[in-house]
Amino acid sequence: MSHMNQSFFRLLILYVWLLCCTASRIAAQERGGPDSAAKDVKTADLYAPYAFLIGEWDVKAEGDNDLVAVQRVRWGPNKSYMWYAVVLLSDGHEEPHLEGMLMWNGVHRNLDMLFAIDLNSGRVQEQGTISVAPDGSLVREITAIYSAGLPKSGGQTVGPEGATGHFRQTYKQIGPDKIQTSVMRQTKTGWVASFPGSDKLIMTRRSG
Repeated sequence: MSHMNQSFFRLLILYVWLLCCTASRIAAQERGGPDSAAKDVKTADLYAPYAFLIGEWDVKAEGDNDLVAVQRVRWGPNKSYMWYAVVLLSDGHEEPHLEGMLMWNGVHRNLDMLFAIDLNSGRVQEQGTISVAPDGSLVREITAIYSAGLPKSGGQTVGPEGATGHFRQTYKQIGPDKIQTSVMRQTKTGWVASFPGSDKLIMTRRSG
C-alpha cells in the first residue's frame, strides 16, 4: 500500500470513529445517560437539604418565653451561597453576634463555613462545615479561633499563641416554621451547653 493510500485509510478510520462517538453521545443524552447526568449535576439544587434554614427566626430556650437571639439566613445571588447572621437580644435591643457564609464544597459535598464572631474587632472567627445527617438533620461542626488577649467561651484569657475551641450545633426541622437546635461546647470531660439552655433551643419563623 502506497504512503498516500495509508494516509487516506488512517483519515477514513478517524472520521468513522468521530461519527461513532458523536452518535453515542447523542444517544446517551436522549436516554439520560452519563452526559445527561453531568448536565443534571450542574443544574441540581445542591443546597436543597439546607434550604429549611432560610428565613428569619426567633430563638428561645424550650419552655421559655424570653427570646435569646434572632437568626437570619438568606440566599446570596442566584443561590450561590447562604448568608448567615445571629443577633443576641438584650433588654429588647439587638446586639450583633456573628455573620458569615455557608458555601458548597464540591469535593466533600457539604457546606464550608466561615463566620466572624467578634463584630467589633474581627479577632475571633468560626470555621468548619455543615453537613446532612442520615435523619435529615443538619450538623454544624465549629472550630472557634481566638486572638491573644481575648476571653474564651470557658472564661480563660487567651495567651499570645492564640487558642481554639470546638463547638457543635444541630438543626432538626420539626415543622414548616419550627426548628429544634442545640449549641454545645466540647470540654475535657465531654460536651456541655455553650450557655444555659443552649442544649435545647427552639427556632420559630418570624411572620411577615
